[in-house]
Amino acid sequence: MIIIDPILIIDSGHGGKDPGGGTNHLWKEKDFALQISLYQYDRFRQLGIPVTLTRNEDVFISSVDRARIVRESGAQYCFSNHINAGGGDGVETIHSIHTDPTLATRLAQGIVDEGQNLRRVFSRRLTTDPKKDYFFMHRETGSVRTTIIEYGFADSKLDDVEQLQTYWMDYAEAVVKTFTTFIGREYKSPNQMLPKVQRKVNGLLNGERVTIDSYLIKNTTYVPLRFIGESLDAKVVWDAQRNEYNIVTKK
Repeated sequence: MIIIDPILIIDSGHGGKDPGGGTNHLWKEKDFALQISLYQYDRFRQLGIPVTLTRNEDVFISSVDRARIVRESGAQYCFSNHINAGGGDGVETIHSIHTDPTLATRLAQGIVDEGQNLRRVFSRRLTTDPKKDYFFMHRETGSVRTTIIEYGFADSKLDDVEQLQTYWMDYAEAVVKTFTTFIGREYKSPNQMLPKVQRKVNGLLNGERVTIDSYLIKNTTYVPLRFIGESLDAKVVWDAQRNEYNIVTKK
């Protein structure tokens, strides 16, 4: 039996009794971070990239155990997913003081390319020992190259809250795309990984004739829900944790 070490380990920040500071009336940071991480985990597996998780459910992991899991995972890279707090706005990526900022910069830019604002890409030194990283996910995870990703602010005074609620999957996918190309693997979008289009379907949508790509799976024709929803001026949001769509129409 051949055991392949993961290239990447994805860390969902907080969990269990620790809800996380990036919590508001719409979500708890621990849940949002897990939702993003589970989505990315599934996508990396689809792309054939060996990946693992620090947690796949709502459990508390101490900082010591979390760092140990990452350190002993055999992975080369780690993404620690978080939602920020403090009244700012935009994505932040944080890299170790001992690594160059290339990956962190590309990850931030990938998310910005999907419409998020850029706050900063940075590293931080431990006040009591400037030769060490401030964050334990950099300081205690050994040779694993860890990038902390703050996708936006839960208490933003601008538009982060709405953007995160609506476009979190786009931001999560941006990380998948950026990392896949960074390590020299072939990237395919979720749409590219669907079965080949079997036929075009003609129909009427609000009285207007449209032609939609359809997929024939086990003698059943499927059409894209997002296309239909957005054509009806509705928001279609995928909740990976609950494995369900949320379609919100304007009243």
